[in-house]
Amino acid sequence: MSTRSGIFAVLAVAVLAVSAAAVPAPVASMGVVLHANHANLNGSPVVNRATIFSGDTLSTDNAGGVRAQFGSSQIYLFPNSNVSVSHTPYGFNADLTGGSVLLSSGVGETFEVLADGAIVHPKASQKSVAQISWVSPTELMLTSRQGDLEVTMGDETRTVNQGSSYRMTIAPASQPGSSPTPQAGGTGATTFTLVAVGVVAAGTGVALWRAFESTSSTN
Repeated sequence: MSTRSGIFAVLAVAVLAVSAAAVPAPVASMGVVLHANHANLNGSPVVNRATIFSGDTLSTDNAGGVRAQFGSSQIYLFPNSNVSVSHTPYGFNADLTGGSVLLSSGVGETFEVLADGAIVHPKASQKSVAQISWVSPTELMLTSRQGDLEVTMGDETRTVNQGSSYRMTIAPASQPGSSPTPQAGGTGATTFTLVAVGVVAAGTGVALWRAFESTSSTN
């Protein structure tokens, strides 16, 4: 081989190596849409079996609903809901900015809901089912259908026991006239109060919970 040919061969190999290094690694999906009706994925209409990636946003209109699965965990969006999801080593995060979601976690997995500056997640690593509703920038509704939940804001954590529902209200810590209750917390910039609103009632949430279990048992 001539010196010139050898140089061209080395350059060709170098170009191929640089080109291969420049190709981005494939992004793994984090979940799949099981059922969608009047729903969007990143602002575009979504269909059944669509792939969901970390950082995607799911939303529904006033007659919509969408159900997705991440491993053995699931999420359901009620009408007029908006949530961004991201993958975690042990499950998924959901950033709720409107509406209501029903979430379930399989054994060994967990979910974390971010809403109004609060973090809601199962208290223990066990199968859990919860419903979180965004009411306003200062109010949430929290329901645990299976397993206890923990609610954290700042350095304060409170528990929502299985089978109960609470209204969570958030206010500045220095708000005049605010009075703490046995379930009030917050020593930083904000404070929150949990007020029990009764035990969990049967209805749509129970039907969806059973659907979650049915789907999980077939996977």
